[in-house]
Amino acid sequence: MNRIRMIVSDLDGTLLSEDNTLTGDVKDAIQRFRSMGGLFTIATGRIGQSTKKIVDELDLDIPFILCNGSVLADRQKVWEAAILPLADLAPFLLEAHRQELPVLLFEDKVITAFRYTHDIELFERKEHVVCNLIDPYTSDWVSKNISVQKVLVIGDIQRIQEIWHAFRDNFQQNYTTVQSENDFFEIMPPDQSKGNALRKLLSHLNIAPSEVMSIGNQLNDLDMIQNAGIGVAVANSHEDLKKNADYVCRKSYGEGVIEAMEKYAKIGPESRQLS
Repeated sequence: MNRIRMIVSDLDGTLLSEDNTLTGDVKDAIQRFRSMGGLFTIATGRIGQSTKKIVDELDLDIPFILCNGSVLADRQKVWEAAILPLADLAPFLLEAHRQELPVLLFEDKVITAFRYTHDIELFERKEHVVCNLIDPYTSDWVSKNISVQKVLVIGDIQRIQEIWHAFRDNFQQNYTTVQSENDFFEIMPPDQSKGNALRKLLSHLNIAPSEVMSIGNQLNDLDMIQNAGIGVAVANSHEDLKKNADYVCRKSYGEGVIEAMEKYAKIGPESRQLS
C-alpha cells in the first residue's frame, strides 16, 4: 500500500467536536502528520467566511474545498467557483418557503435566508455567521446579479425530496443534490461534489488518489471517500456512508479522525498531548 501523502477531512460532524470546535488533540495529530511531510486539508459544505477561523487555526497551506465542491480556494484566492442559476429553482424554493421550510442562498461572503427561524438561529450559531433576510415574494433575488454557489433547505429530508421531485421534471438542467446533515438538503451546480473537487485538487498537486485518505460522516462525503485510496467514516456517520467506507472508526468526530490517522498515516498514538 502506498504511503498516505495527503489527508482530506470533512469539518462538521467529522474533524470538529460535537460542539463544533477543534480540540487540542486533533490539532496535535494534524501537526504531527504535517511534520512528517504530509499534506492536510478540509472539504466542507461551508462558505469561506464561516471556514476562515478554522483554516487559520489549522494554518492550512494547500487549497481546500468549500460549498460541497462548488468552490476550490486557498487562503489568498478562489481557484475555481461554480455558479448556480436560480431561475429554474425559484418555483421549488418558493414552495419550500410556503411550506415553512427554511431556505438559504450561499454566496462567497453572504448567506441570505427567506425567513428567520429557530433552525436559522442554530445554523448561525454553529457556523458563526449572520444571515441576511429577504422577502422572496418582493425581492428581485432571481433576476438580481448574485453569484450563488449553493442553496440549502432545512427540514425533514423526505418531505423536502417529495417537493423536489414534484418540480424536478420542469428543470432545464440537472442539479447536484446532497444530504449534508440529517436535516440539510443542498443543491449545487451540475457535476459539483466533494469528490469531483478532490480530483481537481489532486491534479493540481500531482498526487495519486491511492496516496490520499478521505474522512467524513455524511452522504455529501460519499464520492469523496470513494475517490481516495482509503475512505474513512467516523463512528457517528450515516449508515450508508459506513457501508461504502474502507474503514469505520470506533470513535466519533475528531477522535475518529485521530484514530484513522494513527492507523493509516502512522502518526503514532505517542503524538497525543494534553489539551
